[in-house]
Amino acid sequence: MIITGLIKSVDEEEKILTLKHKNKVNTYYVQKSLMNNFSKYLKVGYFIQFIVKDEPRIYRGILVRNIDHIRKIQVLRHRKSLVFFDYKNINNGIQKLINSLENIMYLDLEMTMHPYKKDPTFRQEVLQVGYLLEDANGNVIKKYNKMIKPTIHKTITARTRKFLKITQEEVDKGIDYNEFYEDFKETILKYKPAILAWGKNDFLALKDSYIVNKRSSLIGYTRYINLLKIHKTFLNVRNDIGLFNAYGLYYEPLQKQSHDAFEDAQVTKKILEGFKSLVNEKITVDTKNLI
Repeated sequence: MIITGLIKSVDEEEKILTLKHKNKVNTYYVQKSLMNNFSKYLKVGYFIQFIVKDEPRIYRGILVRNIDHIRKIQVLRHRKSLVFFDYKNINNGIQKLINSLENIMYLDLEMTMHPYKKDPTFRQEVLQVGYLLEDANGNVIKKYNKMIKPTIHKTITARTRKFLKITQEEVDKGIDYNEFYEDFKETILKYKPAILAWGKNDFLALKDSYIVNKRSSLIGYTRYINLLKIHKTFLNVRNDIGLFNAYGLYYEPLQKQSHDAFEDAQVTKKILEGFKSLVNEKITVDTKNLI
């Protein structure tokens, strides 16, 4: 339900606000994350529009409804309204970003995993790199799928073997990190792609890999785009969305959910294709299972 009205009071400590809506004053609970992000705009006399989905509940002896997400905050002026936040403007920006992408690298990594027994000396390392590089027309420039031999912990843990369904022999046949690094550097300098990944973990893992292997950081030459974060913003979803759940927004669900970097990179590509249709209003998606 979309609620629009005039803010009558705000209690930041209790995270509640009262709103005049259809000649009634109702009380709403502002989730902590929303309060942190919007508290400076939640002022008495400002107009706000938000969505509520939960049924009313009793909070601190008061009947409230939870604010799911905020759509707009503004203050009315004599000549022109002063808009502090409008999700439509943000989504228009996302549309422009997606439509402006040229060379794209769909990237996914698999990492070594901690042993079952706690080991304070253990450090995760990149174990597999998979990416698909395409030009603006969707033509494939390069495919990359390599196992990377760990630098510090050369023997992978039982947890890693079980989760990724790989053997030590397969890892031992992989390439050295430096070989990957030189190839990756050459590729990004030549094609200057936008690097798309699902979530931030892969970006952080690459950043850490430069330190582990004592190589110069490539961050200054790379343009990373977190497709998960963009989805959450565009769809107004609070919780993280799994890669395969995101795929299911646009296509029939995949039965096989293996842990393979190159396969996941291909899934990321399909998700972007679906998302591009969504932001350009060619399709709609059902997000009720994501909230």
